[in-house]
Amino acid sequence: MKNKNKTILKPWGKYIILEKKQEYWIKKLFVRKGAKISLQSHKDRFEIWIVLSGGVEVIKGNSRFKLKEGEFLKIDKNEKHRITGLKESWILEAAFGHMRENDIIRFKDDYGRIK
Repeated sequence: MKNKNKTILKPWGKYIILEKKQEYWIKKLFVRKGAKISLQSHKDRFEIWIVLSGGVEVIKGNSRFKLKEGEFLKIDKNEKHRITGLKESWILEAAFGHMRENDIIRFKDDYGRIK
């Protein structure tokens, strides 16, 4: 059987699409130490993040959390969120809702991707 997983390179690391359906997707994110995803929200989906290895700092709404291996967090629809790699980290992301990449609303971005 052919490997159907697709790797997408990002300035902060990469993600691998493990499964993608109309109503959910499962991704494995790699965040480099010191790198940050955008401060963003999604209007059409919520996400659950599980730290598989490493350690991250997460902004969730007005709160900050440090998560290590085995810890998890739910990000609600329309909730601002951001991951910063405290170490090289792998995170399992399960997202549910209307699945499309272009529902990202970026508020801050270290890589010039705010339009």
